[in-house]
Amino acid sequence: MPPLPFASVKIPGGTITVVADNGVVVASSFRGIADIKSRLSPVSTFKKAELADVEDVLKRYCAGELSALGEVEVAQDGGPFQQVVWAAMRTIAPGTVASYGGLAARAGRPSAYRAVGTACSANLVAPFVPCHRVVAANGIGGYGYGLAIKRALLEHEGASLG
Repeated sequence: MPPLPFASVKIPGGTITVVADNGVVVASSFRGIADIKSRLSPVSTFKKAELADVEDVLKRYCAGELSALGEVEVAQDGGPFQQVVWAAMRTIAPGTVASYGGLAARAGRPSAYRAVGTACSANLVAPFVPCHRVVAANGIGGYGYGLAIKRALLEHEGASLG
């Protein structure tokens, strides 16, 4: 398998590293390529390269075109419910948030809010699958990259946390 290209771009919250396979984003991280290497197949190799389309989307997002993230094609391994949850996350409009319970309802299993939390933590392609827009019923909730990054993304998008 040839090396997968990756690029890093500064966005609200920090610098995100993005890995693509034939133009499809398969991983991203605010912790750099080492974090991605630890989460993808151990046989994967990587090379720094230009990802013009993805970089353009991220620049447009930074410039205020918040819906641009939804243009990026993504792919990640996960179970059937995780796939449904990730698809439902992509329907959360920029500038808004959904609770874990609300997202569980969107995914067709209203009582599965804990499973939604698990799907959020397993998401390899944040912020393109915007798990930062999922919050707890009583506050901001958690975020795998830390609350400062989650807040920065939500503030950039103009989301109100109440």
